[in-house]
Amino acid sequence: MLRKLVMSACALALAAGVPAFAGPADDPANWRKIDPENLLVMTIKEQQVLVELRPDFAPKHVEQIRKIVRDGNWDKLPFHRVIDDFMAQGGETYAIYQIYPHYGTLKAEFTFGRKPKTQPVKIVGKTATGDQLGYLDGFMVQGQPDAVAAISDPPVAKTWALHCSGIASMARTSDPNSAETQFFLMRHPRVGPKEDGGLDAEYTIWGRALTGIEAIRSIKAGVEAENGVLSPGVADKLSKVVVAADMKPHLKPTVYVERTDGPAFAAKLAAVTVPAPSTPLDACGLPSPEVVVERPNP
Repeated sequence: MLRKLVMSACALALAAGVPAFAGPADDPANWRKIDPENLLVMTIKEQQVLVELRPDFAPKHVEQIRKIVRDGNWDKLPFHRVIDDFMAQGGETYAIYQIYPHYGTLKAEFTFGRKPKTQPVKIVGKTATGDQLGYLDGFMVQGQPDAVAAISDPPVAKTWALHCSGIASMARTSDPNSAETQFFLMRHPRVGPKEDGGLDAEYTIWGRALTGIEAIRSIKAGVEAENGVLSPGVADKLSKVVVAADMKPHLKPTVYVERTDGPAFAAKLAAVTVPAPSTPLDACGLPSPEVVVERPNP
């Protein structure tokens, strides 16, 4: 699989006039290495799902998630609410299972202030309201144009990630500031504003599954008439979660993600027909960056 992914990236790089490379570590213009402190390794139905954490999107949420994971308090918990064409929800620790410590509630981090110079977006379109749509490190994001940052203090543009497949987001009650430990993984997209049935800028996105979307979609779904709720004895479980930085060297994966602001990905996008501005853009349907996972020799 590693060989196949690298060869694919090489072909794109050559098409863009970029020299071929031996591996992603040799081509930082087209690949970025994931910090193991920002990588969760989830085991779901005996499969590994690698989730990239984004403390720049939601710093307080990521801080709490790392603590929960390092406490071992997501291990063996059920996905207690799963809707087939929507998401899989789990992570309840205290209200049902009385698992301590009782983690505090978190203030909403639905949006973040993006600095265009250090967080450039590969723009692919605009919304009817003038927001720009594009890629930020493989996440599809929406928000204010870069020009807004130039006239703002601090110099940032309000931005938020979209709830595409694989996104990891935080569950909450009707109170925006009520997230604690429950999270959900998107099985299929649910993008757009609340009035259109979307979740964007209404829930805190804290990460994205780089691998394992099929494992997420294979989690046992509940009955639609019961809002997807499953009893603990029936539900599939999140067997184990670890922060990659805490893994033993002989088990720790090294993960590279194709840069969405690199020349190879630009060549990939150039082959895609983007609809006219008057036509709604299926942002989640655009190409995803490739992922290379290198594992130590056994």
